[in-house]
Amino acid sequence: MLPSLNDGDFVCAMRWPFRWLRSGQIVVVKSSTYGVIIKRVDQVNTDGTFTLMGDNKAHSVSQEAMGKFTRAQLLGKVIYHTSE
Repeated sequence: MLPSLNDGDFVCAMRWPFRWLRSGQIVVVKSSTYGVIIKRVDQVNTDGTFTLMGDNKAHSVSQEAMGKFTRAQLLGKVIYHTSE
């Protein structure tokens, strides 16, 4: 799968109620390891955590390396993006 976003793209994200978080949505999160990152939601777990994945499997950080995220780390859902 090709990436939905490319280096240099601009995104607009808004705060989104956690209960509306769904698999497939593109979100902005704050990772303790990678800083602020934009990834696609893979799975929302019943314990209030979620996992992310990159669209470009060959060049993205693996799900195992990123680990699980909590709702406190969720900065927003990408609602619009445009190329530079």
